[in-house]
Amino acid sequence: MAWEELPDVLPEPGPHPLDGQEDRSRLRLTLRDGRVIEGIYNPITRQHFLHRTGPGLPLVGKVEGPLLAADVVAIQVVMTRDEIREHARELLHGPRVPGREPVTRDDFEHRLQTLARAVAAVPEAEWQMQVRLKRQFEACAERIALGPGKQAWMLAEAKWARRSNAPPTMADLWVDPVANPSCFARPRPQDFDPDPAVRRRRVPPPPEVRADPHSSPTCLPP
Repeated sequence: MAWEELPDVLPEPGPHPLDGQEDRSRLRLTLRDGRVIEGIYNPITRQHFLHRTGPGLPLVGKVEGPLLAADVVAIQVVMTRDEIREHARELLHGPRVPGREPVTRDDFEHRLQTLARAVAAVPEAEWQMQVRLKRQFEACAERIALGPGKQAWMLAEAKWARRSNAPPTMADLWVDPVANPSCFARPRPQDFDPDPAVRRRRVPPPPEVRADPHSSPTCLPP
């Protein structure tokens, strides 16, 4: 039968040179046959494998192993698991825009305004950097569940601020005097609060709106 033709590789008794290495770290191994191989370390059921990728290898990479204790002469840690994650994050989001991590309502508003201005400052020709910075903006906005329409307002407002010091109106940023809030809406101050209960709290209309007998809130039934 087919299963009888496969070698049954059992874990070796005693310590292994790769014991204690961090799972998913990147290692460079010198083998007894003189080869030097590099890849992501994967221990599986007390056996040791290295997943290699790069030029000259299949698209999905190649798995070396199980590596026997006698095969491994030297081990070099190229990148730890955390360093690999940080490198992947930087490739996706680009270098982090300077500034402290937001904690308070004002922190989140300031951080999002900073990131929106960074996106607006990148020339159109450098679209890849623009995309990476926008991912940083979206990741920060996601932490306070800021909707797409309000994100769009902040990004458009940052572009407007590069050519005007006046606060923008809807007509300045949108194609019409009004917009569907799910597509485009000015954020409220409470939208930046990290507390979901505060963000959901209803805010009464301004006094001038309540005083106008023909305003929508006044005309609507209670």
